[in-house]
Amino acid sequence: PGSPKGREAYAKLLVPILGIQRDLDTVNELVRQDEKTAALSKADAILSKPEFQKITFKKTFNAFADNIYYSDPDRANAYLGGGAVPKNEQSIAYLLRNDILTNVESLQAEVTYLIKEQKKITNGEETGLLETEDLYEYAKTASLGMKKYVELVPPTELELGRKYLTSS
Repeated sequence: PGSPKGREAYAKLLVPILGIQRDLDTVNELVRQDEKTAALSKADAILSKPEFQKITFKKTFNAFADNIYYSDPDRANAYLGGGAVPKNEQSIAYLLRNDILTNVESLQAEVTYLIKEQKKITNGEETGLLETEDLYEYAKTASLGMKKYVELVPPTELELGRKYLTSS
C-alpha cells in the first residue's frame, strides 16, 4: 500500500465504500424530512441497491480491508491456528463493518415497515403518526459507523478515493 501503485489500487477499492457512505448519509437526511411518503420511498430505493445486500456488502468491505479471512483455503483463518494475526485496525474495521451492516439491515426493515404503515394512514385504515425513533436511530448509527470506518483509512488513500468517487 505504500507505493504509488499500491495507494492507487487501495484507493480504487475504497470507492464503493465511499459510495455506501454517501448513500447512508443521504438516507439519514431523507428519513428526517417532514414529508415521509416521498422520503421513505427514496430511502427504500437507495437501500434496495445491490451494494446493500448482505453478501455484496461484506465482499465490498473485505476487498478493501486487509481482511482477516483469506480466500485461499490453505490460509483461511490462519490466525486461529496461530498463524497471521490481524492488526488492531483490521479488527476494529471488521467490527465496524458488522455494526454498520446490522444497522443497515434494521434500517431496511424499518423503512419497509413504515412505508406500509404510512399507506394505512393515507388510506384511512389507521390514524396517528408514524413512530420514527427506531428509524432515526438506525440511520444515524449506520451513518456514524461509516464515518468511523472511513477515519481508519490513511489520509492519502482517502483523498485519492474521494477524487475517484467524484470523477466516476
